[in-house]
Amino acid sequence: MASPDYYRRQAQIFASMALASRDPSVVTRYNTMALEYLAKAHEADPLSSSMQPTFAGDGGSDMDRD
Repeated sequence: MASPDYYRRQAQIFASMALASRDPSVVTRYNTMALEYLAKAHEADPLSSSMQPTFAGDGGSDMDRD
């Protein structure tokens, strides 16, 4: 089994990729994957402090990504 830090790092990578994407379906998929990795990190180390990630929205924000 991988370490909790590995899972947390993977979650950070997918969250960053979600922020960089313009396709709402890709954003949703990457955010889902990030949350899955955070869950795995928690399973591997349930006593660790919880990590509060910030994820991109569903693509419906008022921000212009250009």
